[in-house]
Amino acid sequence: MLISEIFKPGNIKINLESQDKEELFEEIVNFIVDAENLENRDEILKALWDRERKMTTGIAPNIAIPHTNLVNIKKTIGVLGISRNGIDYDSLDGKPVHIIFFLIGDKNNPNEHLAVLKNLALMINIPDFYNDIINCTSSQKVTEKIVEFEDLLKFSIEKK
Repeated sequence: MLISEIFKPGNIKINLESQDKEELFEEIVNFIVDAENLENRDEILKALWDRERKMTTGIAPNIAIPHTNLVNIKKTIGVLGISRNGIDYDSLDGKPVHIIFFLIGDKNNPNEHLAVLKNLALMINIPDFYNDIINCTSSQKVTEKIVEFEDLLKFSIEKK
């Protein structure tokens, strides 16, 4: 599954309003429930917090990847959020996050979810990824940039 298929324009929120992790989780869960027509808001929020209590998902400079798995999700879905001001996230580096990739995977198909996490981890480590994404002014531009970075990943993998 391509990252750009998950973070399509309708699943991208450019101006997150949250200031801390608790507000953020409420905001992104509400957003994904609306974007994907889901009816299990409370289940998603609980699963997200259960995962986060194990270890922070603020694992890269300025970027967090909160994620969880549920049994009633047929494919990996997600929300990409951008905060210009930064969100107090309890990140590993102690700094605020500005880009959030929220993912929900199918508990019955963990391999797809793991593959998406792996590809996302590779992508966020590409030089200029953070700067290119944070400077996008529309959800369409974010998706276009993600497609560009997916192409870079494919090219680097093919060269090996």
